[in-house]
Amino acid sequence: MSKYAYPRRFFSEERRWPSAELTSSPAWCAVDLRDGNQALSSPLTPQAKETYFNLLLAVGFKEIEIGFPAASIDEWTFCRGLIEEGKIPNDVTVSVLSQAREHIIARTMDALRGVRRGICHIYVPMSELHREFVLHETKEELRERVLASVRQVRALAQEMKESEILLEFSPEEFTDSDLPEVASLCDEVVRCWKPARGEKVIINLPATVERALPNHYPDMIERFCELAKQRKSMIVSLHAHNDMGGAVASTELALLAGAERVEGTLFGNGERCGNVDLVTLAMNLQYLGLDVGLDFSWLERLSAEYTELTGLPVAPRQPYAGALVFTTFSGSHQDAIHKALNEQKAIQERFGGWKLPYFHIDPTDVGRTFDGAIRINSQSGKGGIAHVLSESYGIQLPDEMLAELATHVQKRADATGGEVRPEEVWQIFLREFDCQEEPLRLVNYWPRPDKKDPSKILAEVHLLYGGERWILRGAGDGPVAAFADAIRRVKLPPFRLLNYEERSIGTTVNAEAITVVSLENDHRVWYGVGFGANIVHGAARAIISGLNRMMRGQTK
Repeated sequence: MSKYAYPRRFFSEERRWPSAELTSSPAWCAVDLRDGNQALSSPLTPQAKETYFNLLLAVGFKEIEIGFPAASIDEWTFCRGLIEEGKIPNDVTVSVLSQAREHIIARTMDALRGVRRGICHIYVPMSELHREFVLHETKEELRERVLASVRQVRALAQEMKESEILLEFSPEEFTDSDLPEVASLCDEVVRCWKPARGEKVIINLPATVERALPNHYPDMIERFCELAKQRKSMIVSLHAHNDMGGAVASTELALLAGAERVEGTLFGNGERCGNVDLVTLAMNLQYLGLDVGLDFSWLERLSAEYTELTGLPVAPRQPYAGALVFTTFSGSHQDAIHKALNEQKAIQERFGGWKLPYFHIDPTDVGRTFDGAIRINSQSGKGGIAHVLSESYGIQLPDEMLAELATHVQKRADATGGEVRPEEVWQIFLREFDCQEEPLRLVNYWPRPDKKDPSKILAEVHLLYGGERWILRGAGDGPVAAFADAIRRVKLPPFRLLNYEERSIGTTVNAEAITVVSLENDHRVWYGVGFGANIVHGAARAIISGLNRMMRGQTK
């Protein structure tokens, strides 16, 4: 038998929300400075709160809950400072929270004096658990207290002729409360407030503690919208917590069920497991094609400033914002990403938009790049190495050569037990394939046309081999073939030049080139590379590298 009673659920036989589709963005209210702040072990100072307030403005929030002014002198000071010093933009509405208690409301409304446009947000817990065992109130007593609070806010608001004061009411623990009772009280709140023509009361319906699966929230929201007789005079708002990890999912589904507004915090900071993460939620909706009105194109910098202010790290795998969310170590993932990045034009034509294996958005949408998208460790393969060499060093290697390089990188990763950085991959590549010193060492090479046969190239090669200096001559159809013919004169193991390819490194006029050659000996292929601005000399060095690797391999 379970230790816990199964969560009370409202069951609807005629759900409409599962087949609904989001066509517009909700209104957003950031509650970082109240709900998020009260969850910090060291709450923000008024100065830090102002810095955070400006961050929220930079993101684009038009409604910001700035605190609980009656709670402390810091909260009061911050609220009054914003108002008295004119730091609230004209298109931004600030909200303050108050319990439905007479003396707290009086203090809260006093804190709003002089504001251009503000929201007084009053709340009261309505679950049986809270009402019976914490508040010790009857349903009637609680109802009368709420309505008395609404009348008090209305009376004080009417005295503030210079301000537009809106009402927000939260039946706290909505998802654990009796739904018809909540709907009935919210109707009375609206009637008691008597909204002016075109005005609406914000009815915020919180999943204060997440106690059920994500479909529970939209079921209740949809039914609330059906039961509420004053629905047209309400803005139905959501405020989900993340105790079971489903806050984003339940909020998205509740929007399908008819809600119009969302309260939450950056990166989900809030008590216990936190609030709904507005970054994740807004980016999810933006991905679906909605204009959310929020700008997270500078998310990496925003994350750093958030951490500096709160002392809370953004988890490496936090959706969109984490340092590793656009990073893959898996070899098969890396191979798919590397190949698809080179086919983006065809992919977009095929699917009608940006698409990439294993990524659901373009990192540039949040101010990131593909530079760290593929990183190398023991789980990686040749696709990841190909991407690192291409992105960091501008070169592309044959698949067989990449496969061979991958075995050497794998040994490095296994030995260290950690990540192999791009510069380490490059050094391993040079160590294994750029072998210029022994047993052969090229001193110089002079190709020139054959005066007797203009179709031929003559070669003079100076090299060190076996402790001696050799001067070799040969001929061929081109400078590379002539070089290969010349060095055969030192009685090397038999080899056949299969292929050579040169590529520039960089895009400037003086860019260096890399030449890759493949040599066959006894049915085995040996690769070598050579560098140099002179293509012919680069190819000669590549052949030397391939031969040195071949001869070393034969002696092992």
